[in-house]
Amino acid sequence: MLDISGLSVRVGGQAVLDGVTTRVDDGELVYLLGRNGTGKTTLLRTICGVIPPASGRILIDGKRFTELDSPSTVIGMHLGTDDAHPGHSARRHLTWLARAGGIPTGRVAEVLDLVGLTDVAGRRVVDYSLGMRQRLGIAAALLGDARTLILDEPVNGLDIDGIRWLRGLLQDLAGDGRRLLIASHHLDEVARTADRVVVLDSGRIAADAPLTEFVGGHADLEEAYLAAVGGHTPAGVIA
Repeated sequence: MLDISGLSVRVGGQAVLDGVTTRVDDGELVYLLGRNGTGKTTLLRTICGVIPPASGRILIDGKRFTELDSPSTVIGMHLGTDDAHPGHSARRHLTWLARAGGIPTGRVAEVLDLVGLTDVAGRRVVDYSLGMRQRLGIAAALLGDARTLILDEPVNGLDIDGIRWLRGLLQDLAGDGRRLLIASHHLDEVARTADRVVVLDSGRIAADAPLTEFVGGHADLEEAYLAAVGGHTPAGVIA
């Protein structure tokens, strides 16, 4: 289980997250929704040990991130598309990550195949499209075969075939008992695949419920989301 309790985070002296409590159970696909700047990426980065919390706790299988012997085999993360050196190939990038994380380098070929990048694995990342960089980031998250996966906007840049591929991959991973926490503003995909929805508003949990319960008597997921955050979303964007 990924267990988050009373989590507060301050960045530059300002409170970004305030008393966030939620969890992701084994085999559960949970989507994190909220307006721009409401703390979604901060929450994901704090879970992954990038940002220190001011208070509260995050436990992954009962341990804090700093207590994990081999973090990359416990929690897989994709927090952006600019993590790889642009002059390196996808294969070189993943091989470096594997060696740094104590992961057998034979796993590199497996994840390249899993995300559909085998044929372009020798190409420099600078020549990749956004969708290809998304696939590379997902490959990096899967490299350690971790049971907990954290993904920040993984659909961005994917074409229709790529979105369908990712949908199936996420469902397969959850079906295999992995826990997934995904920040997204693609409500169509959330409606298709979510087990549960967590909504952040001004750094606090505005809603946390199974998808069917969250939508409830609303016309659709979008209406339920707008009700949770108190009305109209500026520019119609959830991020």
